[in-house]
Amino acid sequence: MTEAEFKEELKHLKGGYLFFGGEDYLKYTYSKEVKKNVLDGTFDEFNHIVIYAEEYSPSLLSNSIFSLPMMAEKKLVEVRGVDFNSMKKDDLSALEDVLAGLEENSHTVLLIRADNDYFNAGRLPKAPSEIYKMMSKYLTMVEFDFPSASRLKAWILRHFNKDKIEFDPTLCEYLVNMCGHNMWALSKEIDKLCSYALRNGLGKISSEDIDYICCKTIEYDDFQLTNALLERNKSMVFETLYRQKAAHESAQAILASVVRLYTDMLMIQRLYSGGMSKSQISSALNMHEFRVGKYLNGISGVGEKKLERAVEICKEADLKSKSSSNVTPYIAVERLISSICALMCR
Repeated sequence: MTEAEFKEELKHLKGGYLFFGGEDYLKYTYSKEVKKNVLDGTFDEFNHIVIYAEEYSPSLLSNSIFSLPMMAEKKLVEVRGVDFNSMKKDDLSALEDVLAGLEENSHTVLLIRADNDYFNAGRLPKAPSEIYKMMSKYLTMVEFDFPSASRLKAWILRHFNKDKIEFDPTLCEYLVNMCGHNMWALSKEIDKLCSYALRNGLGKISSEDIDYICCKTIEYDDFQLTNALLERNKSMVFETLYRQKAAHESAQAILASVVRLYTDMLMIQRLYSGGMSKSQISSALNMHEFRVGKYLNGISGVGEKKLERAVEICKEADLKSKSSSNVTPYIAVERLISSICALMCR
């Protein structure tokens, strides 16, 4: 189930849910929504049971699920911070025994919030992990992945609109470049900007305000990687890829960003060779002129034949990652980057 599908589910919550995926901010936000929709304000301190990793046991979880709510129709049981990846076979079997009885308890809603490093979902949808397959028999699995650039932009604008502070949409990319893509970090920086604007009677945030108030974050993500590829900086490409892998960035997302980069570059190259200006290409592709300019700089001196070959390599890597059981997404990414660098980088 996706975030959008779960929004509809909030209206009629029942049974159990497992939140997983890379964006912990969204898991936290929707956990609050679950609490709001399950509990009715009657003895909430007794009807909201939170089990943390250090106290978790199958018996405690079972007792929490099976006990009746106090003076209310439903209760909420939350499990947070448990390392499912380190569970032994007996631990998983005991957990399954508890989850199997969940449907008999219509008075309980169970919410398990799985940290990204503590729950390996496998390669969805084709090759889910064993623990994913087991838990999906009893729980509704809800994936909260990193938002796309357009969704992140809309989310940023909503935060400023909530405080009735004008924020130019073109500054969203500027803010993200300054503060990073992590929604937790961004929410704190946006709060700081809003407090600053309200305290000083400002109705609008400028780029100078962002420079003055916000903390610069150095992060290694797919934008950093694609920028390094655009600059054909081989050492930076591999350093960024190494840091992304160490930070457990999604290999599928990295692969998709590289494929998108070279297909966009080839398209822009052909339009530019056909006589279109930077602004015309921006309008035709609905792409910011600043980004078109970066691509044109990256294309300079490369040639269309090399770009065509780069796109072929990307498509081959994407196909292998999806069709071959022997090629994991990270292996596909590393082989792709090596081939691209051999072809394009100085």
